[in-house]
Amino acid sequence: MIVALCFLVPILCIPFTFGKRSIRRSLRLLIFAAVLSFVCSVGVLASWAREGTLRFADNWLVSDSTSRLFIALISTVFTGVALYVYNRALTYPLAARNIQKFVRSTLLFFSISVLAILSNHFILMWLLLEASTLAATPLIYHQKGSASVRGAWRYLLFSSVGLSLAFLGFLCLAEGFAVGFRVAQSPAEVSFFFDHLATFSAQACVHPWKELGLILLFLGFGTKLGLAPMYSWLPETYDTAPPSVTVLLSAIQFNAVMIAVFRIFEFFQPLQSDLVRYELIVLGLVTILVSAFHIVVAKNYKRLIAYASINHAGVIALGLGIGRSAAFGVVLYVISNALVKAILFLTCGNIKARYHTKSILEIKGLIKTMPFSGGLFMVGMFALLGFAPFGSFLGEVLIMKSMIDGQHYAVFALFFLITSIVFVAMGRAIFPMIWGEPNHETSLHGESIYTLLPNLFFIFLLLSLGLYVPPAANALLQDIAIGIGGIQ
Repeated sequence: MIVALCFLVPILCIPFTFGKRSIRRSLRLLIFAAVLSFVCSVGVLASWAREGTLRFADNWLVSDSTSRLFIALISTVFTGVALYVYNRALTYPLAARNIQKFVRSTLLFFSISVLAILSNHFILMWLLLEASTLAATPLIYHQKGSASVRGAWRYLLFSSVGLSLAFLGFLCLAEGFAVGFRVAQSPAEVSFFFDHLATFSAQACVHPWKELGLILLFLGFGTKLGLAPMYSWLPETYDTAPPSVTVLLSAIQFNAVMIAVFRIFEFFQPLQSDLVRYELIVLGLVTILVSAFHIVVAKNYKRLIAYASINHAGVIALGLGIGRSAAFGVVLYVISNALVKAILFLTCGNIKARYHTKSILEIKGLIKTMPFSGGLFMVGMFALLGFAPFGSFLGEVLIMKSMIDGQHYAVFALFFLITSIVFVAMGRAIFPMIWGEPNHETSLHGESIYTLLPNLFFIFLLLSLGLYVPPAANALLQDIAIGIGGIQ
């Protein structure tokens, strides 16, 4: 199957990165693997209406609407990252240090992430997410500074704790299944294959172990997403990691974990709808509130965007908890969120390379000193703040509409208040960076097409999601939304 190339090509490219004087070859292999994976993922996505859901590898992997869309999404982002890394390594000699090792780890990380999204079994998905965590850790401290090492250790520690909680959740659910089978005198055996869950989960979970398992699952995977209460790893890790690695974590691994949450929500929330929804609403509101406080006091533009990422994770959790038409909004918001973070964090890398600082107060007039990167940063910030006509705007409007339709008036009022505070705080910090008068002499210089083209393509996709979604793409998004509890 062509979808297998999306994870096989990066793996097969790894052996060719070894050997002396292989820096350029390694970088070209990175771009080759990224572009070929992107082309294959687009082909797989285009064939969804014709082929439907396909299971392969002895039923361990599944190619359905959800996996096809998100493989195409992360392949798109990965191509942008590959072009950015290529340009940085050839432009700045220090960035080329240990680049072969960096490329190998990046290819391995991406391949594992694709497999995690394709997984048709919850435990296999959990194992692959753990493997992607181990593959990402050396990428975080690639620059080998003390801050990078601290960020890597914190990431590894919190990720391990979160995934351990998720594993305990699976054990509790397995016990709930077993008790349910005994009560129903059913000969069925405990299984975490998705297609098996679709047939017997409704009769199996009839025990309090179920509630505990679901709580642990959302707490565990919520840690990987940056949800409260265990979110503190995210701003430090995103800040200290190289910009390309920050994008890998925020736009690729985030979505791999998001797929796990979607699968859990799809198969388990009908069994205990109130518990799941209330837990997600509470986690979402607390996360948004906590992130708003940090956004108000942030002095570092990369950490500011990291705190905004935490805020977005809270909005996604809140939308899943609200349900109904918010499900379609959540899907739009998740896709837009990945593209926005890719634009902003890659642009942050260009800004940091130019100004050698991450302080908000020390940078003014980006639109004058770095016209292209400044313009991309401006557009990315507009999308981050939910301006029309970007997909993030439409997704947020649908989530807020569902709050009103579901008579969650208190949730709507609190969400609106916190969002307003975030909007003002972000604008106060970022807009002087973009439009203020430059505070020191700096000359204009050319900006590489390798870093500009991917961001322009990401902006095109963001505008498409907000202005016009083709009927075939809309049907795909509707199918995913229905799977996670959307009511049309």
